[in-house]
Amino acid sequence: MPVRHGITRRDAILILVGASCMHIFSLLFANETPAQQVVLADPVIHDNFPPDLPPPEKVIHYTKTTTLIQPTTTTVISTQPTEGPSRDSPVDFAAELPPTTLVSHAPGWTLFRDVYMANDTFYIVTDEKSKYPEIRMMTSTPLEAFATQESIDAREPTEWSMTFLTPAEAAQKWGADVRNGRRNRVSSVDGNTVFVNEPKQFLRHYYHLVAELLFGVQAMWHGAFTEPIAATAESETAYSLGPFPAPPPITRFIFARTNAGGWRDNPGFNRYILRAAFPSATVEVEEDWADRVSITTTGERAWHFPLLLLTDRSASHRGQICGSETQRIAAEPFEAMHRQGKLAGFRVGGWWEPVRSAILRFAGADINPPDNTDAEQVVLSGEGDLKLPMPSKVVVTYISRQSAGNRKLTQEAHDELVFSLQELAKAKGPSWELNIIKAEELTKDEQIRIASRTTILLGVHGNGLTHLIMMQPTRISTVIEIFYPGGFAHDYQWTTQALGMRHFAVWNDTWRTHGIGEGKPNVAYPDPGFQGNAIPVHGPTIVKLIEDRVEMRV
Repeated sequence: MPVRHGITRRDAILILVGASCMHIFSLLFANETPAQQVVLADPVIHDNFPPDLPPPEKVIHYTKTTTLIQPTTTTVISTQPTEGPSRDSPVDFAAELPPTTLVSHAPGWTLFRDVYMANDTFYIVTDEKSKYPEIRMMTSTPLEAFATQESIDAREPTEWSMTFLTPAEAAQKWGADVRNGRRNRVSSVDGNTVFVNEPKQFLRHYYHLVAELLFGVQAMWHGAFTEPIAATAESETAYSLGPFPAPPPITRFIFARTNAGGWRDNPGFNRYILRAAFPSATVEVEEDWADRVSITTTGERAWHFPLLLLTDRSASHRGQICGSETQRIAAEPFEAMHRQGKLAGFRVGGWWEPVRSAILRFAGADINPPDNTDAEQVVLSGEGDLKLPMPSKVVVTYISRQSAGNRKLTQEAHDELVFSLQELAKAKGPSWELNIIKAEELTKDEQIRIASRTTILLGVHGNGLTHLIMMQPTRISTVIEIFYPGGFAHDYQWTTQALGMRHFAVWNDTWRTHGIGEGKPNVAYPDPGFQGNAIPVHGPTIVKLIEDRVEMRV
């Protein structure tokens, strides 16, 4: 049978129609694939886990295909806001970098606006260098401190600690052609920072971190943002616990010269108090600071801190008040703010009350225990001076150190003291309460709750007396501190007075207090007795002192 090799007109038309249909269908359904999900610009990972969340600026397209009679495609586009870690900061495209402003200063305590750091050096950007304190009164080389001339000299700051730049020099160093869309080489650390420029030497102690560092931070931070109190208004506010206008919140603490363990004390109160008082603040330590430093080692890039409080222990000791009078670094900002009339509630620690209240709430304590104050909150004395309320119940708390490693009473003295206190409480009846505690046997919450109700706090010189910062101000709130004969330290004496309470230093059967008789004694650390375990005390003397204090005879 012969084979036909020709193509009819009909065949040609069918071929042309078929090819055209295939081309049209390929155009219409070119995006359809058998896959259930297509991620643009990212490979598809076929596993059983959901995909990671995208960065804020990224858009992911999810394609879901369902086959009915004709294939149909539904596309869902998931978007997220573009605001995120990569957002521009005010300094990114600033034609001029914001100059540094000195908000407030006391030796070792300096509050800046718009200060810069590169390669571990703080830069003050200003044309008015003469308006700033000496650098040595603001910062130091952060070494451990010892009472030798060599140590004192080694802690003097260097040109690498802090320096000044004019705005023009800062622009040349870190600026860019912002008019053509180039960013300045400055990254802003948003928020409000407390920078702690000291090693762990003192930070690992409850008293030094809480009753010195945080105490001073609150005095400076509160005072810097408080309007001065007019002399005519002092009588109306000096005895007030507030509330007062709140300063800006503290965003972070940077312990730049110690690791995570270096600011935590062994009993754990440092982390407890810091987290309770500043629950939203983050903490950075030396490893984190090293990250910031390493990124700026060439000096061509800098960090910008919109608001930063620089604290420096060695610089504080160069001040007259701390170095020559109190040896307490918190005394410098406290006295500076007080002189300016910027410590609200000065006579009762009203400026400290926001911190105290936050800690008491955290511990589940009553901020103002109803059974420990009279209904009358403020009365006038015959001389017209404002006075605090009397407590409706006198709560005496003796913190025993007999289980501690050092600074203990002799066992005979301890037993006599406990017996004398118990006899006193028994004689006074239900209007008095006696607590004899060993701190290590109580939870932190329990210790804070007891301290918040205490009228008279008693104990041998030691960290436990730091709890005085939680005591409620009353007319007779008192701290009685027992020393080895001849010894004295300012730690708890200064802190007690700063909160408007009375402090008594006791040596066996004698005592002294500020403003009575010979007044406050001189600092002394007799060796080896001061740190020893044979400290004497006369129980009946303590009891008479307590009675005299409650009756306001002393």
